Amino acid sequence: MPKPGRQKQKMRPSRDAYWEAKLRESEARFRSLTHLSSDWYWEQDADYRFTRIEGRYFDEGDESLRAGFIGKRRWEGSFTIEGGWEAHRALLDARLPFRDALLWTEMADGRFRYIHVSGEPVFAARGSFTGYRGVGRDVTSQKREELLLRLEHRVAQLLAQAEDGASGLKEVIRAVCDAENWACGRYFRLDETTGVLHFQDAWCVPEPRFQEFVERSRELTYGAGEGLFGQVLQRGTAAWSADSRTDPRVREKALAETTGVRGAFTFAAVSEGRTIGVLSFGSPKLREPDTRLLAASRVIGSQIGQFLERKRAEASLRESEARFRSLTQLSSDFFWETDAAHRFTQFVHGQNYPEAHLGRAVVGRAPWDIPSAYPEQTDWAAVRQAMDQHRPVRDFEFARRLGEDLRYFTVSGEPRFTASGAFEGYRGVGRDTTELALARERMSSLAFTDPLTGLANRTSLGASLEQAVNRARRRSSSKIAVLYIDLDGFKQVNDAHGHDTGDALLVETAQRLRKHLRSSDLIARHGGDEFLVVLEDLQDLRPVEIVAKKLLAELGRPYALAGQELGVTASIGISVLPDDAVDARTLLKHADTAMYAAKQAGKNTMSFYNAGNNPSGPAAP
Repeated sequence: MPKPGRQKQKMRPSRDAYWEAKLRESEARFRSLTHLSSDWYWEQDADYRFTRIEGRYFDEGDESLRAGFIGKRRWEGSFTIEGGWEAHRALLDARLPFRDALLWTEMADGRFRYIHVSGEPVFAARGSFTGYRGVGRDVTSQKREELLLRLEHRVAQLLAQAEDGASGLKEVIRAVCDAENWACGRYFRLDETTGVLHFQDAWCVPEPRFQEFVERSRELTYGAGEGLFGQVLQRGTAAWSADSRTDPRVREKALAETTGVRGAFTFAAVSEGRTIGVLSFGSPKLREPDTRLLAASRVIGSQIGQFLERKRAEASLRESEARFRSLTQLSSDFFWETDAAHRFTQFVHGQNYPEAHLGRAVVGRAPWDIPSAYPEQTDWAAVRQAMDQHRPVRDFEFARRLGEDLRYFTVSGEPRFTASGAFEGYRGVGRDTTELALARERMSSLAFTDPLTGLANRTSLGASLEQAVNRARRRSSSKIAVLYIDLDGFKQVNDAHGHDTGDALLVETAQRLRKHLRSSDLIARHGGDEFLVVLEDLQDLRPVEIVAKKLLAELGRPYALAGQELGVTASIGISVLPDDAVDARTLLKHADTAMYAAKQAGKNTMSFYNAGNNPSGPAAP
């Protein structure tokens, strides 16, 4: 019978078995943690080959993906790394740790997968390098959020910078295609009267098959109940198809077969809750849209819808300012009252008007005491006189700076009296007319500016000259002079070198006139190669002669055009008010007569008009 002590010794496990059990337990614990964690663990040998990858989120259940990495280096796969593999390998060769290196690869369905990888070098007990180990994390959702947020901001930026609806729409379509790796995008405008969608614009990558797809789309129309587009119109939600050849909702099967555009993602362009069109994007492969893309499509669809509607409204405004004015005058945006001293006592307004600018900032002050950018003090004085006389004020326009914005307002008011007839102040209404004022300024600029030189045109000249004459009449000792300038030899330059060169010469002529005249002097292109200059606030004619001689010398300098130096001169006729005429029309006519006298005298000279209708002799430049 064995001794009790020896029997007990045989049943005790060996030291090696004990540590093996502990190691298995630790390994099991490690595997359990990596299985639960969103990170995965990896190890590499001294040649940077993967020897171990643990964690279910690495391959998302695809064991073949994990097996394909074992024995390979990270750069031997399909991944791209931020900064390039050469820089990353230099870091590894230097045995340095790295954190959150960004890698990405394109998946079979066109999606991109993004991962962050961190690692540190591993050394043996004696200090020899044995490889790397670290963790990885899938950051696709995070990167997807960043990408689509940037896309939304990019779309807003492009639309804000767009000069017209067509260019803005095309740039946005391109930005969406670039962000989602799609081949082409199209926009179909909804005819709200018929409920039919018509092709309007598109963008595609410069590849013949996709260009063919766009070109053949130009003749397409869609009814409200047809296919993917009809689904978008009816439900207001995005619709998609993975394969246009087999999807019964897609009408373009033959086109998809020919061009290879298989997938389609479609969503609505919306303005103020109303669908105004449909955007459709296609590519040879298209994945099912994720939640973030669906959210982005709603934002982008709203941005495009509001942009297109705004551009359409601006076009309507340019076509008929009068109609816009009549519509805006039907509504009043704010109500105001003053006391007997014309000080504002109350403002009642909606959310469109900041309290700091139309409420607290003006109560207790008279209208003319509040800083304004427009009109002049004489206009404010006329309003004050009318209110002092208790007369109604109708459609008075002024401009104030609210923060960084210049806003225009139009107000009307009438006096109010007590039962006993005592005046107690004014009561009135007003509205923000900024858009109308800006449109008027744009239209006025087009109507009264010469499009080639940027000077005042013939239409503008008449009104401006009348105003100058009226100002001179109010100042008994003040004179004004009109210089009628005609270029000598311009026709020969135009005929010999072409209209483009002639236009360039006229533009430079305008620049030279501006350079040698005061900013307050009126300069206009009267037509062809004729220009007019109006000089005001003259006491005698000496400055007129000095200015005319200076202009003759300046306009006679060579013009560097068409690769050579071209020469013209000028003939200047001068008429003075009140010496030669008492009204603007006669003043202009006499300046013209004097100019022809300068021509007859040999050109490149100036001539003052003679009061007896006989032009005076020329004055040497």
